Formats: sequence, structure tokens, C-alpha cells
Amino acid sequence: MSIFRHDNNVIPYTVTKAIHSDFYIGVEAGEVVINAPWYFSKRQIRQMINEKKQWILSKMQEYHIQNNIDTERDAIYVLGISHQVHIRYQSTKTPTIQLVNKTIEMILPKQYKKLEDAQISKILIEKLYARIAEQEIERAMERARLLMGIAPEDYKIEKIKNKIAMCSTDEKIITIHPDIAMYNRDIIDYIVIHEFCHLTYKTHAKGFWKLLSQYVPNYERYEKMLQNLNH
Repeated sequence: MSIFRHDNNVIPYTVTKAIHSDFYIGVEAGEVVINAPWYFSKRQIRQMINEKKQWILSKMQEYHIQNNIDTERDAIYVLGISHQVHIRYQSTKTPTIQLVNKTIEMILPKQYKKLEDAQISKILIEKLYARIAEQEIERAMERARLLMGIAPEDYKIEKIKNKIAMCSTDEKIITIHPDIAMYNRDIIDYIVIHEFCHLTYKTHAKGFWKLLSQYVPNYERYEKMLQNLNH
């Protein structure tokens, strides 16, 4: 699959070439398919797409409307992988969300079409993150416990302002933001081990970094990655 970009338009398309083939461009099941003679260059194909751009976009929009699909959504990261959000409106009473390959499928009741669904989508994504975070943090906590031989008294998964995780040294409780589900497992494991080290050292003193380096020798790499990640 190739991508054609012009102004704010993005058109994915697939080309099939054959010796005995006339040029054909169509939109089938919401996808742009092109048949072209073997001698057609990439430049010629893109020129033809540009000439038929408005027709292509209208056909793609028509397919999305007929099938109750809205694909104009920002990509969402789940465990470090970018997922495209697809919204479908169906005869259902309850909104649902699920992962299908690299796609986040949202099923919304038809009556929601009349509403602004940005807030609904946000709530569903938060629920998805909370569900994934619960599984991943449990896994990472057990891994850290076996690796380090220590554990907190308890841990919580809840939103924290301007932080992805924190440790209450006095109470020995670790709190982790559910948005941790957007990061890959290596980063999740690092965040948990980092907070485990705070069970011993309240601040980022010399001893803290020395302890952390025993379990994550390349911790500077993860610290740099987390500084560059928006939260």
C-alpha cells in the first residue's frame, strides 16, 4: 500500500500492474485500488490520483457514511503501538471499545450521532487504558518483586496530575496513572522498578541511582525516553 498526500488530504492506495491492462482507478470497500499497465511510472499514477482526488475523496466519504464509519480520528498508542480509531454507529444501548489488530474499534449507539462524540471517545479510551493498565501493572509488579526481593504495601491505579507514577515512601504505596498503558512493556517495567527503588530512597539521591542501576544498567536511556514522551 502507498500513500498519496496533498494539502490536508491523505489517500492510501494499492496498485496492481499487468502487461495487458488498461488504467483503472476505483474505490472498493472504502479502499482505493488501481490497475495500471506495466510501464506506468509512480509519478504518472500519482498524477492520475491527483486529477481524480475530489472524486476519490467523495467516494471514500460515501462509503464511510453508508457503513457508519468515522475514521477521522487521531492515532492512539496502546503498549507503544499506534492504533487508528474507528467509530461505528449501531443499534445498541451501550458504547463498547475493543482492540482489533492495530485498530481501536468503538461501537456507539446510533442516537449518539446527534451528540459530540469526542467526550464519549475520551471516556472509552480511558476505560480501555484502565483495563490494560490493571493487567500490565500486575505483571510488572510481580516481575519487580521477584527481581528486587521487595514490594510495596499496596498500589493504586489512578490519575495523577503531571506524573505517570509516584511512591509514598512513608506508607509504602505506589500510585500509577492508567495512561501508562500507552507505553511499551519495557517502559512500563522501568517505571515500576523506578518506583520500587523509591521504597528505599525517597529522593533521587546518589544511593537511589546506584540502586536503580543494579536492576536497570541503562536507566539513563529510559529516563531520556520518558522526558521526551508527552503526558
